[in-house]
Amino acid sequence: MEPTVSGLAGMTRLGLTLRAAERAAGRRISWVHASELRDPTPFLQGGELLLTTGIALPENTAGQAEYVDRLAAAGLAGLGFGIELGYDRIPAPVLDATERAGLPLLEVPHRTPFIEISKAVSQAIAEQARADTVRGEAARQALTKAALNCNDLGGVVGELAGLLNAWAVLLDSAGRVLSARPGHAAERVAGLAGDLDRLRAMRMPASAGVGGHAEDSVAVQSLGGGNGPLGFLVIGRACSLSATDHHIMHVASSLLTVALTQTRAVATAGGRLRSAALRLLINGQRVGLDVFGELGARFPGEPVRVFVSADPGTDAGLPDDTVFGELDGQLVVIARQHSEVRRLASGAGGSVGVSEPVGLAELGTGLRQARMALRDGLRRGAATTEFTELGVGLLEHVGQPDVAERAHALLRPLFEHDRVRRGELLASLRVWLDHHGQWDPAASKLGVHRHTLRHRMTKVGELVGRSLESPDVRGELWLALRLHDNVDC
Repeated sequence: MEPTVSGLAGMTRLGLTLRAAERAAGRRISWVHASELRDPTPFLQGGELLLTTGIALPENTAGQAEYVDRLAAAGLAGLGFGIELGYDRIPAPVLDATERAGLPLLEVPHRTPFIEISKAVSQAIAEQARADTVRGEAARQALTKAALNCNDLGGVVGELAGLLNAWAVLLDSAGRVLSARPGHAAERVAGLAGDLDRLRAMRMPASAGVGGHAEDSVAVQSLGGGNGPLGFLVIGRACSLSATDHHIMHVASSLLTVALTQTRAVATAGGRLRSAALRLLINGQRVGLDVFGELGARFPGEPVRVFVSADPGTDAGLPDDTVFGELDGQLVVIARQHSEVRRLASGAGGSVGVSEPVGLAELGTGLRQARMALRDGLRRGAATTEFTELGVGLLEHVGQPDVAERAHALLRPLFEHDRVRRGELLASLRVWLDHHGQWDPAASKLGVHRHTLRHRMTKVGELVGRSLESPDVRGELWLALRLHDNVDC
């Protein structure tokens, strides 16, 4: 059963009868709420099925109509009215008002407890969630195969149109049609220039619903990132997209972004896909795993290390459980074992930078660490440099008593603040710097909201009299903390 009013009415064991607004009975029910309040709307969020016996219902026609109008304005999915308790039948003014307001009305017989309706809807919501998960995963696999097996972008566009039972159009960055399924769908995107301009002004990628289409509900997704979109994906159909539909559209957008970001620097089609898929993984988009899987590569078990070589042509002989690709003229490899490091070093005849162990969600951090290690290795002429090695020599040179005293003086206002107010500025600063100034992962590590962490860092800046926006200031604070740790040890 679908968690809708019509779905409930179709469950014969409940004995419910749809008495009004059948045209709107396909609305999705978010939850069931029972209330005998004359005005329950302050406690509703929209999308609920409200159950009542009408005990508090006004006796006059105008009052009953106002009651229904309030519920309709609150965005209810429907109203269930229990009879043979307060009322032997649903009052005529309620029937008329729900029909007029387009609020589906279910008649609930005395033999059907409200709790049975709640159980039925709860079970239907759980079943729908499981079905949506299965559908989303199947769609992701189908779209990935379409991306790999087709020579043009039309394969993904056509697959998406079929999955969503919609028309789909892919536009380039200027708004010109690159592919449309079915073909006549290209005519549907005329007049979208203003909407595309609005998306161009947003941070990429961005999506928006489009108004002004009398027949269809239309959604537009920008593709790419950086300074501007690489293109736009437009979807339209008679009914609006569900949350799962939007997820499927996002998967298609990611795959189309892969195709649009292919560059001349990569020699083969497989190389282009690897590089684009690797960039998706670095940016936290798991669809890159599917692309590597179709290419015969297996993502190694976590934790992994990120290796970077300045020579992009040293990837020969890497095993299947190694993910690699070229990014910005460098070979980037994700693997677990150090044997890959030795193989890269011997093949490159130069330097390889190695990150600390990281998880899938931290690949961006791993890439930055490996590149920092590579720069240090190139400077020293070292074959392999691990990120954990960086900074050790520097601390040995600056850890003199006078320098340590300066470091302590810089941190002294923070020590005093934490001592007097039992604050956590020092600990928060340390975690924030360890996470390279990234608010969300640092806040998660501390177990606080990112706004709380921002407030703490603002306070740190005020106390030390410097702006944490400056990389020099952040570097000095990090060094001061390290020196303080060394002195304490």
